[in-house]
Amino acid sequence: MTKRLLMVVGVAVVLLVLAVPAIAATHNGYRADYTTSNACQPCHNGQFPSIPGVYDEWMDTKHAVAGADDQALRLPYGSVCQGCHTSNFDPAKVVPTPTATNAAGVVSWAAGNGIPTQPQTEGNAASSENFVGCSSCHYGMQIDGNFGSDPSNTAHKAPLGLLASAEICGQCHSRYSYTTQTFAVQAVPYLTVTTPTPGTPITPNPTPTTLIQPQMALGGYPMLGTPGAAGWNPAPPLTDYLNIQSPGWAPTPNPAATSAGLAKLQTYWKDAKGDMMWQQTGHDGSAAQYPDWAIEGHADALTGLTGQSFWAFLDEATKKECLECHSADFRILKEAGKNPSSTDAQYGITCVGCHTPHENTTEGGAWDEEWTPQLRTGSAQTLCIECHNGELPVGGTASPGAEIHHPMKEMMAGYGAIGVTEIPSPHEGECVKCHMPPTSVSRGSVQLGGNHTFNIIEPEVALEASPIPVITTSAVATVLPSGSATPVATTTNTVTYDSMPYSACSTCHSNNNGVRATPQPYETTTATPSPASSPIRVTVTIKQSANQSAWGNYSGGDRGLWLQGKIEQRQAWTKAKIATIQSELTAAAVKLGYADTAAAHEALVAIPEAQWTASQRLFLSAFTNVQFVQSEGSYGIHNWLYTVAIVNKAHEQVLTVVAPDPRKWIVSLRVSKTQINKGQKIFFRGVVQTGWGFAGKGKVTLQRRMAGKSWRNWKTQTLKTNGTYDIQQRLNFTGKWYFRVSMPGDGGLNLAAVSPNRVIRIN
Repeated sequence: MTKRLLMVVGVAVVLLVLAVPAIAATHNGYRADYTTSNACQPCHNGQFPSIPGVYDEWMDTKHAVAGADDQALRLPYGSVCQGCHTSNFDPAKVVPTPTATNAAGVVSWAAGNGIPTQPQTEGNAASSENFVGCSSCHYGMQIDGNFGSDPSNTAHKAPLGLLASAEICGQCHSRYSYTTQTFAVQAVPYLTVTTPTPGTPITPNPTPTTLIQPQMALGGYPMLGTPGAAGWNPAPPLTDYLNIQSPGWAPTPNPAATSAGLAKLQTYWKDAKGDMMWQQTGHDGSAAQYPDWAIEGHADALTGLTGQSFWAFLDEATKKECLECHSADFRILKEAGKNPSSTDAQYGITCVGCHTPHENTTEGGAWDEEWTPQLRTGSAQTLCIECHNGELPVGGTASPGAEIHHPMKEMMAGYGAIGVTEIPSPHEGECVKCHMPPTSVSRGSVQLGGNHTFNIIEPEVALEASPIPVITTSAVATVLPSGSATPVATTTNTVTYDSMPYSACSTCHSNNNGVRATPQPYETTTATPSPASSPIRVTVTIKQSANQSAWGNYSGGDRGLWLQGKIEQRQAWTKAKIATIQSELTAAAVKLGYADTAAAHEALVAIPEAQWTASQRLFLSAFTNVQFVQSEGSYGIHNWLYTVAIVNKAHEQVLTVVAPDPRKWIVSLRVSKTQINKGQKIFFRGVVQTGWGFAGKGKVTLQRRMAGKSWRNWKTQTLKTNGTYDIQQRLNFTGKWYFRVSMPGDGGLNLAAVSPNRVIRIN
């Protein structure tokens, strides 16, 4: 079928389309609509400013070639490839057609009329297009003389916000989710040819399948809803049509509706507690993003917000600001030039919140460049931080007393905290590598699409996941005993196991310190031979250990295990520091005359900033810094060095409020030698701390004098971020000399101080 139409004059073509009879008026398929995509091209080709010109962009996407390599022509039982790889599939119209017979006489089957063979108005084809066309997503799209005036024309009449529904994508991107009902199909008449001689009888199918339980939404699923007398009727939930897989989900498909070997279910990685949330085995290409998404936070981004007690008390402007990131349909309505209210939002963060359905962006997948994730921003490095940011300008600093909401962008880039030097993270821009490592395995290889749970797989969790058999090989050995005994043939089945393909750490860190996953081997079984058989065959299945070799060059999830201790230690330290600071904030609030931290914060932010005392400013700075780390939520994993600097600064700030009396700097000095020859080099090292034990800031001055003389400034150095200094100097003079380090006061809470003296004899 030609997917592109030759455009002559845009207006003329529109007039021609207006004049054609109803193409899709017949409701004879399970999707009840057979409009082909080339009917959309005359208007959606970019010629008309008021009409989205998405046709040519869609032509470059993988959906436009979904039926490539004859995927759409495979036998329509079991997985039913046509249902998702073509448009408007109707399994009842499939005519099973033999395509080949192998040497053993086994017949291969395909769908004889998988693509249109006669006009669609007759509705005799099992599908209308050999790819995912417009009506696969824009259900009820009818091109007739009335265009939008036909009340059943849902594609042109449905409210725009409904296009953000995840059910549109979920009907196919939830592989191994069986329909809730079965459908009648034409049975495969025979399976095996009894003899290779042409014209001889064939073996009838002993169990002909006449029902099918497909793995995509059928039965006319109206994913955009339908028009009603009192307005628009919302679409029924996808779960009314599909049993959506989830951890622990294992319904038995109707035995009469499945063929042997094709009744597959999605499986999940397991640990001692049972199913984990990550998919273990499934469809090629990890085509089950919908079930992943459905059990994680993005799906509940809207209800999780509007269900909060504070939502009813927010003004409309604030609600709209929140919905920019909490509702995909609210966002696309704004981008389309609409002015939605907070009550218009219906969905959380759905597929179109991150992906562009019509645009084939240039960025490849994180693990496979052939993947085309079609991200809204064109880059995974910029997509997540569109919403996961604290709204601070790049390089900016939070205001004392501010409550920063999930500042992941700022933490990764290492800016925003009050009084803390910028420290960028090595993890910046790597969100996908940690939050979406592939987990699904199909046909012995890892499917390189990112999982959509977004939940971190810690190395220890990956290690505990149940290994699965990925390669099975057989070897046959024939034993020839002495005398007239019958030879014995022994078949050994060797099963190779492997562990979870990735953890959140092993995508980048591969040092495994020799750790290997513990397999769950098959049980050893031995078959007793029959003396009458010749040759006697004894089949033995042996236990095998996991060897992490089957994934080829991929990192096994257990290879990042050496980082598990660091993760736990850093998060525990950060949480303990936060708890300490919060306790001290309460004490500081009481010292400032308030009942607790919340009362002090509320009262102080109401005072004009110019009127704050030094103690009040320090209190609010500590409050914001510790809240910055808490709200960011990784507790040191996203940016360890910056997290440490922030909590230490917050601790210093709050302790200064509790004990605001000025104190002297604490200055130390060490020398590398106390006696040298003239011209030799010596090292002066030490650290400067506040009176409360925090790293000093500023410049120190190394001073020297001879006995009976006055001190003189000699060398100056700026302190490092941890308050240390290291001065190297060659001494080109002789005699007994005294040295010390001086730290000036900062005009506030830190008073000038000097280190103890050190004596050096120079010969």
